[in-house]
Amino acid sequence: MQTAWSWVSAAVLCAFAGGVGASFPDVECVARNTAGFHDYEGGAEDYEASVFHPGRFALSENVFLMNNLSVDDRVQLYLTMTDTDGEVTELECRTVRGAGAQGYSCVNIPPSELLLINGTTLRFTRTSVGGWTFAGASENLNGDSIFIEYGQCLDRGGG
Repeated sequence: MQTAWSWVSAAVLCAFAGGVGASFPDVECVARNTAGFHDYEGGAEDYEASVFHPGRFALSENVFLMNNLSVDDRVQLYLTMTDTDGEVTELECRTVRGAGAQGYSCVNIPPSELLLINGTTLRFTRTSVGGWTFAGASENLNGDSIFIEYGQCLDRGGG
C-alpha cells in the first residue's frame, strides 16, 4: 500500500516532468566560475587554493536505466554526464524545490560528484571531490582535491 507521501511525490514528479514518459533534455553545460583546493602529494597534508579551469560537460537522460530500473521516491531521474575528455559519470537524481522552480539534486554512487540543476533555467552548481579532479594531476603530481563551480546549461535541441 502506498503512503500519502508516495502519492504526493508522484504528483510532484509528474507535474515537474510533464507527465509519465517526459524526458530531460540533452544539454551542454559550461561553468562560469570554478574554485577549489588541492592537497599536493608528498607535502604537508594541507589544502591549498588552486586554479581549476571552468569545465564543460553534457547531460542526457539515461533511457536504458529509466526503462529498466525502478523509478521510485528515492530516484526520479537517471542522467549521464560526459565531460570534454569523454569520461562518463552516471548520476541518480531526486527532485528538489528551489527558489521558485523545481530542480534536481544528482549524485554518482559512491558519491564524489554532486550536481544541482534548476529544471526551468538550467543553471547548475557542481562539486567534485577526489584526486582525479585536479587539472594538473598525473603520476608525478597528484593528491586529493575538491572544487565547486556554477554555470549554465543549454538545450541541445534548441529549446
